[in-house]
Amino acid sequence: MNTSLADVIERFIEHCRIAKRLSANTLRAYETDLADFLAHLGKDADVAGINRDGLRHYACTLFDAKGLKESTVKRRMAALKVMFRWLERDEVIPLSPFHRLDLSIRLPRRLPRALTVDEMRRLLHSAERELGGGHDAILLHFVIVCLFVTGLRVGELTGVGLAEVDLAEGTILVRGKGNRERRVFLTGHETTVALTDYLALRAGITTTSDRFLLTGAGGAVTAQHLRRRLVSLAKRARIERRVTPHMLRHTAATQLIEAGVDIRFVQKLLGHASIATTQIYTQVSDSSLRDTMVRADTLARVKGGR
Repeated sequence: MNTSLADVIERFIEHCRIAKRLSANTLRAYETDLADFLAHLGKDADVAGINRDGLRHYACTLFDAKGLKESTVKRRMAALKVMFRWLERDEVIPLSPFHRLDLSIRLPRRLPRALTVDEMRRLLHSAERELGGGHDAILLHFVIVCLFVTGLRVGELTGVGLAEVDLAEGTILVRGKGNRERRVFLTGHETTVALTDYLALRAGITTTSDRFLLTGAGGAVTAQHLRRRLVSLAKRARIERRVTPHMLRHTAATQLIEAGVDIRFVQKLLGHASIATTQIYTQVSDSSLRDTMVRADTLARVKGGR
């Protein structure tokens, strides 16, 4: 096999697409991350010349020269590690330069940004008030309800095919990170009504697409389109923060934990490979409890007679 970096990247992406059957979102992420590494080394770079020092220098460049966040640097280095592991396994190189590489990138501990109950209520009410506004209004209302009830990632929802939605069972089969499949449930009367209304709308669209979410013109709805629509709706709902689809996923998880749902069920619903990822939502719940206790201040209430 030709060991030019550009050629290897192309072959690796093809391997991920055909042999590993990775999702379109994962493939795009790999393409972006590996293209950045190629730009860093130059178009004539050869994988045989890449060593630990080169990887360390690249990581430093991402941090210092480009000022990227820890999460972005970690993702780019992870993409390289997967590619070099594949090269080593296929005996294109004798040993991955990541072998015994001491390069630990610690992510800052950030609590997920979830909407408050009041913000979520205002967003839903605003979407309901606009339901007479045609296709986009009905689509957006369903998407908000669906993301909140299921905790789906917006990329997972836009990637769903019509055949993967079961109205009778109220389920959606999705393919998440690592190409792992899981089933989510559209529970509750209002959710069922939102799904039924959207499907009735979709049935009247002329299209050749098999995607579940469609624009009024019959094209597949993109995650970026939904992000823009959600930001705009949140402003009309007078929510001061910038609202993203991922915040609805965080809100779904937080509300489930606060409702007493077993964390193992939340883990399965969200598609987390490790329960450690899900446990961060218990910290959010504890934070909410603390804020409530501070506001209640029962000792001052008793002593002050209020």
